[in-house]
Amino acid sequence: MRFSVAPSRVKAQLRVGKDAYKAEVLDESMAGFAIAVEIPRRKLGEQGFVCEADCPLFGEIARLTLTGHSAYEIQIISIVPRENDSVSTTKSRVSLRLGTRVVREIYGEDRNSVGRNLRLMAAMALAVLFSIYCTVQSFSGQLASMVPSADIAWNDMVKQWQMLGSSERSWRKEITHATSHGYVVPNTEEMTKLIEFSKSLPTLHRVQKVMIFQQDSKFLQQLNLTADQVLSVRKISMEASAAMEQLWTQLKHDKQVFEERLAILLVELETRILANLNPTQAEMWMHAQFG
Repeated sequence: MRFSVAPSRVKAQLRVGKDAYKAEVLDESMAGFAIAVEIPRRKLGEQGFVCEADCPLFGEIARLTLTGHSAYEIQIISIVPRENDSVSTTKSRVSLRLGTRVVREIYGEDRNSVGRNLRLMAAMALAVLFSIYCTVQSFSGQLASMVPSADIAWNDMVKQWQMLGSSERSWRKEITHATSHGYVVPNTEEMTKLIEFSKSLPTLHRVQKVMIFQQDSKFLQQLNLTADQVLSVRKISMEASAAMEQLWTQLKHDKQVFEERLAILLVELETRILANLNPTQAEMWMHAQFG
């Protein structure tokens, strides 16, 4: 969900490395900002770029400063040419719409943006849920097995990627769980169709779909999940955040490998989530739209 920004927060400056550009904030969401910026055409290379992954700005960590307000460290995660009569695109400069995610906020004067308040609420809610979850698991003596160390979790993820890449993973646990609850069963024609459809979607959209389970929303209410379903998919979504961050940290200098690993990771995450949804819920989730 995206929200219009207050007039006082529209003007901004984007700094990428040593380069600084005037920017206009178009809207913001819980995850980040959409901004318009004019870039010297020479910065995009002689041929420009056909897909966003070829653009030098794609994936870069930058600083967005809202004039008179807070500054944010952001990552540029989508780039599209901006066709807008109100924005001047000359022969020497090209206007782009950048989708960004907030890495961290560099605190300043402003404390009341809709996106920032949503981010804080989501973080607080996740902290409370995770605390309750850990408490319950500790009483049952299963905390150590359910919440493994970061290193163990990462090693397991790598092994799962390898198994996925070689088609060796059996999904035995997920198959048993999904079959007994009437959910979408891995390795079936139904699951294959859903995953293939998801692969046709933009990567950013797929990431958003996985992350949507991290906080309550009207869309989640429409899914009508049970308490057990909410707990399961939220745990997967939380693990996804950590896995994607670590994946980017390790492979940010090799974007091709990062994209390949991210594609494999998304298939696994989507399969695990679908194995906790019934067919109706799965169709609704697959076709979820984001403004």
